[in-house]
Amino acid sequence: MVLRYERFTVPRPDHLPSRRVLLAFPAAILLFGIIAVSLAISGTSSGEMYGRVFAGKDPALIAGQPQIIRSDEWYVNTAWSISQVQQGLPETNHTMPGGMDAALPHDLPRADWSVIFRPQLWGYLFFDVDHATAFKWWIAALAFIAAAYVFLVTVLPRRPVMAAALAVGFFFSPFFQWWFQTVIFWPLAWAFVTLTAMLWAVRARTGNAHWIWAALVAFLTAIMAMGIYAPFIVPVVLLVALFAVGLVIEERRSGRTWRTLLLHAAPILAAGAMGGIVTLLWLRSKQKVLDGFLATSYPGQRLTETGSAHVATGARTIGSSFSESLSRGNGLLNINASEAATFFLIGAFLIPVVVGIVYRSARNRAPLPWVLITMVTFIVIIAAFSYVPGWDAIAHLLFLDRSTDARLRIGLGLASFVILALTIRYFDDTKTRAGLPLSIGSVAAFLLSQIAVALAVIHFGGIATLTHDAPTWWLIALVSAASIYFVARRRPVIGAALFLVIGVTGTITVNPIYVGVLDLRTAPVTQSVQKVNSRDTGVWVGIGDVETSAVLMESGVTAFNGMQGAPSLKMWKEIDPTGQYRFNWNRLAGVGWVPGVGEPVVSNPAADQIISTFDACSQFAQKHVDYVLSTDREIASPCLTAEKAIPAPRTTFTIYRVIPRP
Repeated sequence: MVLRYERFTVPRPDHLPSRRVLLAFPAAILLFGIIAVSLAISGTSSGEMYGRVFAGKDPALIAGQPQIIRSDEWYVNTAWSISQVQQGLPETNHTMPGGMDAALPHDLPRADWSVIFRPQLWGYLFFDVDHATAFKWWIAALAFIAAAYVFLVTVLPRRPVMAAALAVGFFFSPFFQWWFQTVIFWPLAWAFVTLTAMLWAVRARTGNAHWIWAALVAFLTAIMAMGIYAPFIVPVVLLVALFAVGLVIEERRSGRTWRTLLLHAAPILAAGAMGGIVTLLWLRSKQKVLDGFLATSYPGQRLTETGSAHVATGARTIGSSFSESLSRGNGLLNINASEAATFFLIGAFLIPVVVGIVYRSARNRAPLPWVLITMVTFIVIIAAFSYVPGWDAIAHLLFLDRSTDARLRIGLGLASFVILALTIRYFDDTKTRAGLPLSIGSVAAFLLSQIAVALAVIHFGGIATLTHDAPTWWLIALVSAASIYFVARRRPVIGAALFLVIGVTGTITVNPIYVGVLDLRTAPVTQSVQKVNSRDTGVWVGIGDVETSAVLMESGVTAFNGMQGAPSLKMWKEIDPTGQYRFNWNRLAGVGWVPGVGEPVVSNPAADQIISTFDACSQFAQKHVDYVLSTDREIASPCLTAEKAIPAPRTTFTIYRVIPRP
């Protein structure tokens, strides 16, 4: 068996992986994806809405529980996606008066040319919403796992099983499982494919591999860029650029000429340019919408100053041993689970080992590991951006100020993973290992960091918070420390196995196992709304919690409710004709309503929430509103007449008609 495995993993003469090694695990991933999508299984938390509109137990929930913190997925994206399906996948969604662009910023299902570069939306063109949701859930995530694997086997061609374990373990990082969005996975898939393309460009001696990888880079560049979420894109792109710098230095020191390097890099550079051109053409067509979004009060063009991070932010970044607290408590150190989620930064804690490698190389007059050096440099830059003030101009040139401390973790996680792979490769090539002092030093640094986080938790929440939210933190810390130690001592298989165990056991229950998606169009209240509206088409206002807005969005009626992108000026001209509340409504935010007296008064209970008062006798309501859907048991108004009451588990939905003022 061992001999057969060794024959299977024999690399090409240029030390790159064979085709069978390169494609074996991605083929398995593809098979898993086909099965999951065919069964319409995903990790959607859309079932969070079930108890709000249906009685009994959700039959689609196989295991786990919906995560209320993932409201961007179960409320915003799910409701808008079904709204798009209900309206026939238009480029402009017509729920809100005046319409809303379906592409920016919510990236909703639609039928236009740009969807070629939005693979997560392909399912809506061919499948029902259940299977389309599963397709969207898996495609970016599985592409990311496959990309991580091909990078690893390009670096470590004789270790495909270990590469698969590391790729899966990385996927189960708390950061990915709590955020779980395509705007996270596509930049990382792009990064891994681009890093792989660079390595093939400088190592491959025969075949058309350069152009195949370049084509993938071009496609993924457009996919990543069309996600337009700079906080995740910027750190990833900066890391790839530094990797390229390190690789060029290594190749130049090995005797390669600039001409040779440029010839090898030409396909990748051309691919990146092509992807960029496609994105620019698309953004050009969306210029008006983009300008409107960037001109909002929130988020607008937010810039983060250098040195603005808090100590608690750093504690969350390194506190991987406390990830169980994200499910048991309210995040970590008084912030929600998504913002507190991080990575097991194994590569970052191997930096003492990397320093030892650099010292040994210099002492032996061997070529320095410049790619490792640039990856460590990246981590230093991110740490400096967070904690060293006074260099905002440089940070602005690097676009770092377009991101935030919590979102910069995506770059730290990627850099740590790359350092891990390159460290294992160095020890494999040199048949050496880190000395015992350096190995123990790396382990000690990690354990001390986890003890420091534990003390911070005790300081802010007391010992009871630590024992309740993270009772096994010490065990996870010890297993993590063992993983670091075994990698440093050139026992990477054991280290990788522990890395996988840490990832899977820590987050496998974060997202539920769900069949299909909760489609509110099947709910009695939604069908009642559609029936009333079909008899006499009108414009609606929803009063109550998010389920009221979701019902109106998915029903296909015109309504003054929903999570808006760039605000519809037509809609807000009707609500606020004088513009006195422009600061309050000119933002990316959910629009909801509460009973009030007189003309609408707009306020912001949170930066991403817009609440307006509603009086059926106001000029606004009399002129622009025909129906009200409310979860308030009774709204007393001479300008409302009840049409129908629909009982639900937590409340009763009531449909009112707006009648002329007495």
